[in-house]
Order: sequence, then C-alpha cells, then structure tokens
Amino acid sequence: MAADTLSSLLAIYRSFLLSPSMLWVFGLSTAFVGAGVLLGMRARVLSPAAIRNSLASLAILAFNILMAPVVYVLSDLVARGYGQLGIPSIPPSAWQGVPWLVVAVVGIVAKDFADYWCHRALHTPLGWPIHAVHHSDSHVNGFTAFRVHLLEVVTMKIFYIVLLTWIGIPTQLIVAAYVVASLHTAYVHLELDIDHGPLNWLIASPRFHRWHHADAPEAYGKNLANMIPLFDLMFGTYHRHDACDEPMGALRDGIPDTDPVKLVLLPFMLWARQVRAAAATAFVRMRETFR
Repeated sequence: MAADTLSSLLAIYRSFLLSPSMLWVFGLSTAFVGAGVLLGMRARVLSPAAIRNSLASLAILAFNILMAPVVYVLSDLVARGYGQLGIPSIPPSAWQGVPWLVVAVVGIVAKDFADYWCHRALHTPLGWPIHAVHHSDSHVNGFTAFRVHLLEVVTMKIFYIVLLTWIGIPTQLIVAAYVVASLHTAYVHLELDIDHGPLNWLIASPRFHRWHHADAPEAYGKNLANMIPLFDLMFGTYHRHDACDEPMGALRDGIPDTDPVKLVLLPFMLWARQVRAAAATAFVRMRETFR
C-alpha cells in the first residue's frame, strides 16, 4: 500500500515537475533571474535585507515543489469537473493552418486576460490572504516571482481551466505562451528602473509592476496586468508607470517579509482574523437588535 502510494507520488512528480515544459520554465526563469541578480550586484542593490527576502522566496518555492502533487490532484479534479459541464470548445484542429505566430499571440493574450481576472480576484477580501504572501516581499527582485503561495497556484490553475480550456489552442503553443509569460514575470520583478516608452501600454515594465508592489494605499489593487497594461486601462485599475520610490511589501499591514513558515501559514491566519472580526460585528449587531 505504502509502496503504491510512493510510486504514485513519484509518477506525479515526474509528469508535473520533470516534464519538458516545466524544465524549460524553471531553467529559463532561473537563468533570467540569475542574470538580473548579477546586474543587481553590480548596481549594489542587493542589501542583506534583500538577500533575506530572496531566501524566503526560495524557501516558499521549495515548499511548493514538495507539495506539487496537491496542485496536480486538485487541478485534475477541477479539469474533470469542467469536462462534465459539457461546455462547447474550439477543437484544436480549428487552429491548423493558422500561422503559429498568430496562435502564439492569441495564447499569450488569452493567458494574460485570465491572469488579470485571477489577479483581480486575489485582491478581493477573500483572495487577499492568499496573495498577501506574494506582496510580502519588502525587497522586490527577480526571486519575488517565486514567492507564490500554494493556494495561489491552485487558484491560477482553476482560472486557466475555466477561462482558457474552451479556446482549444494546441498544447505546444500553450507551453510556449507559458514560457514567455514566466520569463516576463521574472523580468518585471527585477529591481531595475526600466521603462518601455511608447510600448508602456502594450508590455508591462519593471516600473509598471513596481507600483503594483508599492506599500502605498493609492497603489493597492492597481496595475494588475501581468503582461499587457491595456487590460488595466480597459477595466479601470491602471495607476501609473513612472519611477516608483515608495517602499515595497506589506509591512504597513503587519505582513511578515522574511519568515517562510509564517508566510505559508499566513492565509489561514488572515482568514481566521476575518472570521473573528465578522463574528464580533455580528455579535454587536445582534446585541443591539435585542436590547
């Protein structure tokens, strides 16, 4: 029994983590972030506090890798449930004959559209306890891209299944879109003051995304697009994309930045706080009603 369970877990790790697409994502993202770190060292922006934050981000990544079977199993359950709904979808054969570059662009735009609405949901009271882990980094750099709570990974998978399955884009192009998006995610988190000039509305820059991580009330829930800022303009969440000198992180709200154990437990602690606050409010209202 135990041997069968271990065998199943190893099979999940092989299929999920050691697949060619995931190896490409991890390899390219790590190389890209490594290059950014070298640039950061040359620019002398890697302080001891930044290093502690980066180590916390890597610890969360390690935990997520360890818990990969959870993501795999939950995603599979959601995919099966979605399949049972019988929602019409475009057959992959419909994309045959369409130039691969066109399909790839459609895939990237569609993924970023799903990412935008997933991101927006994570900035609601219910979703924020999960996403607060990502925003906890008080020294945002390339490693911040890896600071994503396991529950956020599951949430993203659900949004992809619900919003993207029906498009029917061939798997190899979905993988390509995922690799491009992963590289861009690492890029916008780099601690570099880079702007895209006339392309600011089309491709998110580190400046644009830095405002999203700013610990400033006017920036909360703004600049949500991962790659295409046009979505923020369309849906009213655009803030600004000039140089950002505001502090990073969520220390203003008491969110820890360098303790990976507290960060893994953070969503449950914040939800418990919400439940206690709601119960206290309900109790006060009930007492006033029966006076």
